Amino acid sequence: MPKIEAKALQKELDTGKVRPVYFLHGPERMKSRELVRRILRAALAGTEPNAFNFEKLDAAEAGVERVLDATQGFSLGGGVRVILVRNVEDWKNLDPLGDYLKPLPESEAVDPAELQSVLILVSKSFDGRKKASKSILESAAVTECEEVQEQDREPWVDYLAKRRGIRLEASERLTLRGLEPWSLDIVDQELAKLELVGDDVALRGQALLSGVSAYARDDFIDSIFCRDLKRALGLHHLFCSDMEIQLPFLGLLSWNLRHLKLYVLEQETRSRSAEKRNPYLLKNLERWRRHWNSASLRSLEQGLFSIDFSLKNTRLLPAGLWTDLLVATGRKGHS
Repeated sequence: MPKIEAKALQKELDTGKVRPVYFLHGPERMKSRELVRRILRAALAGTEPNAFNFEKLDAAEAGVERVLDATQGFSLGGGVRVILVRNVEDWKNLDPLGDYLKPLPESEAVDPAELQSVLILVSKSFDGRKKASKSILESAAVTECEEVQEQDREPWVDYLAKRRGIRLEASERLTLRGLEPWSLDIVDQELAKLELVGDDVALRGQALLSGVSAYARDDFIDSIFCRDLKRALGLHHLFCSDMEIQLPFLGLLSWNLRHLKLYVLEQETRSRSAEKRNPYLLKNLERWRRHWNSASLRSLEQGLFSIDFSLKNTRLLPAGLWTDLLVATGRKGHS
């Protein structure tokens, strides 16, 4: 069969019919995850994946033969068995897969009850020059999860924002559209931060700090709260040379600090927060808290206050204060 477009595949899956083998490839991981989710839903007829009907493997750890053996097994609970294999690009020799696919007839999607297994292969790439490629194209549903073109970014931004129930300002939409590097996962992560800060206009501006890549900003924040001096010193020049970047970044850093102080206090007093925390924030707090206690966090707070005071009252760029703060923060033995 020829390659099948993602939208066409989604429509087919919405009918509840599936094919025995899927080969999803391309750099957009969110697209492949969404297709995997839809394939699972159609193949298992709404039943939740469990140890009896679903197996998830990594091609870096499981060879082709191991995977093909898994397709021969039966679901202990009855019905079809789904095998998901990620990182298929790590398989250097796809010939066994090609041999497995050759006997499979070219057919339309069928009711899951007619199949013993459904094999989902996810890869970063598809090399049409390989010997097995012809069999894959003939017998598997091959779908490309390609990068979003620049002219299509804004509709995707709006779609992801709507999915989270977020109303975007024009400036926010422009910032999200212009992120580099750009992917649906990166945009969705940025939207998760907007969802977290709510309608606070100042915090929304800080959460979508322009002028520095989202990766660099998040990495710098993480290096500070992980007390990783080497990583922090390698990034701080991006944030101490521009007044327009420093002030909103300080606000974002202080916001994270407030949440970490409360979380560390809860751990020290064995109390529990009355409010449910956003999973993205909670994941960070869990990692960061191991490096801090209440006393060391007060010291960090004083250092941030000194930088903020210098910026707002002297209008001088406090590069030295940043360096002092990072060096002091990196002294874990002084916690």
